[in-house]
Amino acid sequence: PLSMSELKQLKVKTGVVKRILKDLNFTKSEIAAQTAKVEKMKAEQGDIYDIKKQEEVLAECASTQPMDEERLGKALEDLAKLVADCRDSPEFDDLKETEEFKAAAEVLEEHPIS
Repeated sequence: PLSMSELKQLKVKTGVVKRILKDLNFTKSEIAAQTAKVEKMKAEQGDIYDIKKQEEVLAECASTQPMDEERLGKALEDLAKLVADCRDSPEFDDLKETEEFKAAAEVLEEHPIS
């Protein structure tokens, strides 16, 4: 019998990982854009106060990245444990054929736990 609880958990945990990955990618692009902006202002010898403000914005962007990476690691571990539990248990054989299980396994394959 297909366990709706595990199915729902797979869907939720996969969604959490995807959301954090999206956040991380956004943060990385923000850091790159802000770094370029600061470098351009420095190259153009812009106002020192404006440059300092933009450096503060850059520092704030960069400060969220380690927290996002930590959240991602935890979310990947949670998902990996659930997938392993489902994979190792014969009672969840029917679950392994679902789109939710395949999506979870795919996310774990694309983002191995380091």
